[in-house]
Amino acid sequence: MRRILATAILCCGLAGCAIPSPFAVPTLGGPPGDLAADRRACNRQFPERIGNYLPHAECVNAAVERDAIPLAKHPDLVRLQEQLRVKYSGQIDRGVLSPREGQRKMAEADELVNAAMRDRDNGRRTVAEHRVDRLQAMLQ
Repeated sequence: MRRILATAILCCGLAGCAIPSPFAVPTLGGPPGDLAADRRACNRQFPERIGNYLPHAECVNAAVERDAIPLAKHPDLVRLQEQLRVKYSGQIDRGVLSPREGQRKMAEADELVNAAMRDRDNGRRTVAEHRVDRLQAMLQ
């Protein structure tokens, strides 16, 4: 019985090496911490066209998680940005949004995230929370 259990555990462990995880980081362009290189790698791997927007967003988010989150002062805001990137990219791929409209919405989200970070850094917590509320509403 032990031998069968040990064999089963070993086989499952080896199978895990062969099955790609849906959370695996795509092939990125540089060493950890080089977000610009990793974003360029995502751009090469997923050129701008319908059907690639969501995989590109997931690639960028993986790079952000790897390169930016460990050093982020406000990781919750960065993760809101990631969620919106996935939302709008998926909508572009499904034809709900045009690429131009998706980029406009993402630029608006980026500005809100950056402004909320500045507000927090400058002690304007209430203003920052209003911006976070707007970001949360954008996720709906």
